[in-house]
Amino acid sequence: MKLKVLLLNPPGDQLYLRDYYCSHASKARYYWHPYDLLVQSGFLSKEFAVEALDAMVTRMPYNEAAKVLSEKQFDALFFLTGAVSWRKDFAFIQDVIQDRNVCIIATGDFLLTQGQKVMSEFPFLDAVLLDLTSSAVVEYLRGDLTGQPRQNLHYRHEGNLILGERKLESKTFTLPLPRYDLFPYKRYRIPHGKGKPFASILTDYGCPFRCSFCIGGKLGYKTREISNVMDELRYVHGLGIRELWVKDLTFGCHRRHSIEFCQALIDSGMRFDWVTLSRVDVMDEEILSLMARAGCHTIQLGVESANETILESISKGISKDRILQVFRTCRRLGIRTLAHFIIGLPGETEQSALETIAFAKQLDPDFASFNVATPRIGTDLRESAIAKGYTSEDLDVLDNSLSMPVMETETLTSSKLWELRNRAIREFHLRPRYIWRLLRSFRSLREVYHAFQNGLALLRTTEKK
Repeated sequence: MKLKVLLLNPPGDQLYLRDYYCSHASKARYYWHPYDLLVQSGFLSKEFAVEALDAMVTRMPYNEAAKVLSEKQFDALFFLTGAVSWRKDFAFIQDVIQDRNVCIIATGDFLLTQGQKVMSEFPFLDAVLLDLTSSAVVEYLRGDLTGQPRQNLHYRHEGNLILGERKLESKTFTLPLPRYDLFPYKRYRIPHGKGKPFASILTDYGCPFRCSFCIGGKLGYKTREISNVMDELRYVHGLGIRELWVKDLTFGCHRRHSIEFCQALIDSGMRFDWVTLSRVDVMDEEILSLMARAGCHTIQLGVESANETILESISKGISKDRILQVFRTCRRLGIRTLAHFIIGLPGETEQSALETIAFAKQLDPDFASFNVATPRIGTDLRESAIAKGYTSEDLDVLDNSLSMPVMETETLTSSKLWELRNRAIREFHLRPRYIWRLLRSFRSLREVYHAFQNGLALLRTTEKK
């Protein structure tokens, strides 16, 4: 009999996005794949009988999810968690497993640095995966790890806690085909995708940059073999999927590799529309033109702040001139832009926040996301904020989307930061010019409906708490 493994995205009282080490609450009517579990489904299905339950996308209440789990037979439960919801997640898991003799494995953003502490606090937790692209869980469940350390995995063996080092195992990697059939993949939706269903893919892992507010630079960086990426794309194309979210943290940072991917996609004859993320300092007309030819219709770019002193303080390494240049190029090439802004970074004042709001309107991207600065566990920003007394070392439940700010600046209180965040959202999105341009871009009533629902949900987040 094959070992039975259940992959679980736990229920929640909000729509919690927990994947790829960046957990937060969904600000509107969108929810994407629990990507860590999707990737691991490919590894685990090679040797075990695998099921999946995504209680978030199905909006399953806690009591219903507990009932479903009580009726399922499994030998190992592998669940996704995150700093946004981890205490609720662990309470739920502890309640539903009770005296069941099953192996419990977890992965999630805060576990990268707090895995040992959490395993000590929760004795029912048997293992923690530290790299979503690793096969370490397969080796653990197979019984290959008999007390020796394994990179990218903490686990228990004969009552002892064996700690693994979070470390890249090579400079390149491949992934097995994910088991989309285990997940309700037609229900997932990205906010700026042009269609559904869509597929989530990686062409690389981690990030070579070291922005102080982000965990991505602490993951290391490795590239995925292009032939392996194309194998996955042929698979999802066969499922009828024509939309992609290329989840690279900084697409184009390895220029030759990204160009090779775009050219392979063009040469394949498979037409995909896709969304990705990048930085303005790795984008230029040459690579953007190739991306557009390969089907890229939207690119998310971190602007963060209009204040160059603040940008320097967070090791962002970009300038306003370069930001303006790249956004103009995207518009000329027909690539939509989503600009990310952060209110409340170190050195922020009311004046600098207002400058960022004004710059957002001057930049005039197709979409904009305004969030508050959050001292994410494992980041340099958190260490600095704790040292300066701007946040508490004990704070371990974090959300930068819908929760009140938990980090202040020298001159701005949490309530003032929230007020500025809400002002930014309203001033940017309620401009008549912006609304008119958005309406003109729609191709169907379905797009109008989803945009209206998303916009309404976003504006509701600015209501007084």
